Amino acid sequence: MTPAPRRRQWWCALALGLALWAAGVVAATRSEAATRSEPVLSAGAPACPPVEVLLLGDSNIYGALGKELQRALPAMGFHADRLGKPTSGLARPDFFNWFDTARALIARYRPDVVIIMLGGNDGQRLERVHDERHARIMWAEEAAWRDEYFHRVRGLMELLRGERRRVFFLSPTNRRPRLAREKMVRVREVQRAAAESLDGIVWIDMFPFSSDANGNWLQAGVTERGQRVRYRRQDGIHLTPEGAAVVARRVMDDLVRRGLAACGRL
Repeated sequence: MTPAPRRRQWWCALALGLALWAAGVVAATRSEAATRSEPVLSAGAPACPPVEVLLLGDSNIYGALGKELQRALPAMGFHADRLGKPTSGLARPDFFNWFDTARALIARYRPDVVIIMLGGNDGQRLERVHDERHARIMWAEEAAWRDEYFHRVRGLMELLRGERRRVFFLSPTNRRPRLAREKMVRVREVQRAAAESLDGIVWIDMFPFSSDANGNWLQAGVTERGQRVRYRRQDGIHLTPEGAAVVARRVMDDLVRRGLAACGRL
């Protein structure tokens, strides 16, 4: 029979060994977890600080499309803040003044890039709230309307651009209502001309991205499971979440092609 002192020595050694083994397992697990949590960067690819993007616009930016774009930007190294105002545009500053709003948001967020989408609500009279006569320009007065709307669009683009910002100006989308669709032709033409008159402004025509293969307004599609889904709401203008996902992918691809690079390197 083993003497008591020897048994105590044997159990102490065994307990010490188990304790050291357990400590080694915990340390190894923590080390492995720490290794997994470390970001893996390829050689010569330094981490980039987030670049601030300001997403602005009407109900499309307020709703599903703006949310999809805001979700897509962080994967490219951007931090995106978003403000959308339904039924807004540049025609009715008496309802919502984008100049005052943009000026305040730029001062607050100091963005490097601005992506703005306006025009879908601008196929109407132009109110001139800062004119002493408070004169309005009716849609039927085409020449005067084009001239005034050109100066409003160009002025907002200049404000957003400042001295160094890159501005991507998105046009209205294609849509079902015939009259609204026809009005967007004039709006897009003036927006394009205003952008072409300035450096640092990229105007993007949203009609191709919101149309089907035949050039008609994008109405519905089929999921990977073969289910048919609606891409527009009942009004034939606003995108459903499914439609917004499709259009957002197309827009993001075009933004990258036009210079919106990873980590905000323009």
